[in-house]
Amino acid sequence: MNRQLEVFERADNADSPLGSLAPLSAAELRALVRQLARESERAPAPLEAAAALAPTFRRWRQREFPARQHTIARIAERSGKSPELLGESLDALLQPFTADALYAFARRIRRGPSGVGAFVMPANVPGAGLHELVAAMLAGASALIKVSSREPFFFAGFAASLGEMAPGLGARAKAVVFERGNSELAAAMLDSSDFAVVLGADETLSGLHSRKPFFGFGSRASGAFVTQSALEKRGPETAAALARDVTLFEQQGCLSPHHIFLEAADPAVAARFSESMAEALSALVERLAPARLSFETASAIRRVRESARWRRLGGRNVTLWEGPAMAWTVVLDPGARFQLSPGHRTVTITPVASLGAFEDRLAPMRGKLEAFSVTPGSPSAEAAARLLERLGVTWICEPGSIQSPPLEWRHGGGAFLDFVTGATR
Repeated sequence: MNRQLEVFERADNADSPLGSLAPLSAAELRALVRQLARESERAPAPLEAAAALAPTFRRWRQREFPARQHTIARIAERSGKSPELLGESLDALLQPFTADALYAFARRIRRGPSGVGAFVMPANVPGAGLHELVAAMLAGASALIKVSSREPFFFAGFAASLGEMAPGLGARAKAVVFERGNSELAAAMLDSSDFAVVLGADETLSGLHSRKPFFGFGSRASGAFVTQSALEKRGPETAAALARDVTLFEQQGCLSPHHIFLEAADPAVAARFSESMAEALSALVERLAPARLSFETASAIRRVRESARWRRLGGRNVTLWEGPAMAWTVVLDPGARFQLSPGHRTVTITPVASLGAFEDRLAPMRGKLEAFSVTPGSPSAEAAARLLERLGVTWICEPGSIQSPPLEWRHGGGAFLDFVTGATR
């Protein structure tokens, strides 16, 4: 068994997150980077790499694939998320990684990075960072993947599958695990690698620095805009699609919608849509059971609910729909600016009378918006999309597809995408 995978095997059966086996020493980590650098020198051309990657992704998109099933079971056991929810969430994550998409991306690469990239992956969303990892490997780089001790399973499982199905590529992707506060190992990882990609909250980025190319993806959030024509013609269907967007990954990632804005002047229209949203979230609970909540998360959701209740008692035009045991929460608040959600299917809905009012409601998140679902097919949808692009939103799509951005997604503004394809060098 690979030493890195042994870490995960032993940690999973121990009382502490990392078990009794100590992580790699700084010297061992640097030796691993040197090994990965040698493998990078033998990297195939991008199209050859795409051909090698495609079969692994094809297998991982199959729900009955044993490695995928095993990985989901272990994530579910540790995280408290249901296997059904994790399975559907991974379906959305893996959807863009088709053979055709991999080939198309490979053709874009003019002169990609060489050497070794250090990838620091977050714990809250299994598979987050996969776009960046795949892009770098297609370009010819090797990858040292630092996974969280709270979720060490997805990238370990995927790398193991890659090693079995495409040994040449598998030799260029190694997963390691150590605590975020281990400054010695973090420094060794960044100093010995040729570039770094760090995903996670802003506080994760604040503790990591490098004089080499450094790409940080900090705290960002997403939302939705529903046009008047969509409310009139397909309100319940739109609500169902957005409810799925909110449910996947338990609303933990940068692509999860927190706030839905409606192009609606009539309060009754907004109320009907909010009711449809509540019904759709309730229906999904039957199929995709909610995750086990921590005390802190449950308390945060309770505060959202109690705030809505007390404001309504105080005469504010706020309406609350809530599922049992914190399963889901919908707040219709006509006066709200963009509200960050505590996650776990908690969403605010706000009608806006104009695009100017919509832009004003987005002000608290200026520079922190990643993606937006926009219902298509009307001039107001096109105008909203132009506004969102001007505000730096990198992925605009129809409801129901926000969790599946293409390989060309300009995550965080696109600096890493340009670095990988050679567009800026």
